[in-house]
Amino acid sequence: MTDSIRKKISEDERHYETVLQNVAEHICSNNQIKIILIAGGSCAGKTTTTRKLSKLITDMGRVTHTISLDDYYRNLDESVYLPDGTRDIETINSLRVDMIKDSMESLLAGRETPVPMFDFKISTRIDNYRTVTLKETEVVIVEGLHALNLSLFKEIPNAESVYKIYLYASAGDGADCRFVRRLVRDSRHRNSDALEIYNLWANIKANEKESIVPFRKDANVEINTFFPYERSILNDDAVAHLEKIEKDSKYYENAARLIEILKPVPQLTDDFVPENSLLREFM
Repeated sequence: MTDSIRKKISEDERHYETVLQNVAEHICSNNQIKIILIAGGSCAGKTTTTRKLSKLITDMGRVTHTISLDDYYRNLDESVYLPDGTRDIETINSLRVDMIKDSMESLLAGRETPVPMFDFKISTRIDNYRTVTLKETEVVIVEGLHALNLSLFKEIPNAESVYKIYLYASAGDGADCRFVRRLVRDSRHRNSDALEIYNLWANIKANEKESIVPFRKDANVEINTFFPYERSILNDDAVAHLEKIEKDSKYYENAARLIEILKPVPQLTDDFVPENSLLREFM
């Protein structure tokens, strides 16, 4: 039984890896592609996908640089706030778009480009943290929630120089897979409970609908990062937290529906997940 389970997990992982392999081969076959943009909503798997794709392209012979738009977050004293008074950390306004535009223009011109690093422990951006110079056959991967929004460029780049990737996670049954990932990750590592995540998720989804999903149609490729076996890893934790939502909560009906979908799935221990799996972002 264990062998058959591990075989199924390997098949699930191989599908995602094969998609990335095909994307990397396409990019490496076309030196006109200079910038790869990777976007998607929260917990779609941008970090791991960027790392894996970078390695594949590098192994195929093209020097690769990576830039995270998170490193262009506003410092606390530059913050903007939503109508409800909470700090904006989701919309494009939460980023120093002016700095991003300068960086993209400089990169495409082949100049030595300063890139910041955002220290999330102290909510401070360290400007000029490192430099990147994009040489003739090199490629840069830019990842972030708003990476497909071309307003991050001073001038719209030549379409042939940009390759756009949109990530999503869907099991096809109406359950929000990314919410489950976020719930498990934040409960394990950030001491958050289901109510906190639900309150946060409302703003996340509203921003995605307005600022991220509209650019999905512009992607060269869409990648579903959901692994069918992931529910056997995440569901017990998710259900345990969802069951704490009180009946008088506005989220109770949604939580009950999720529990109904998730609870019947037999669970596996974390050691079934391969060490290099994207799923480990959320464990």
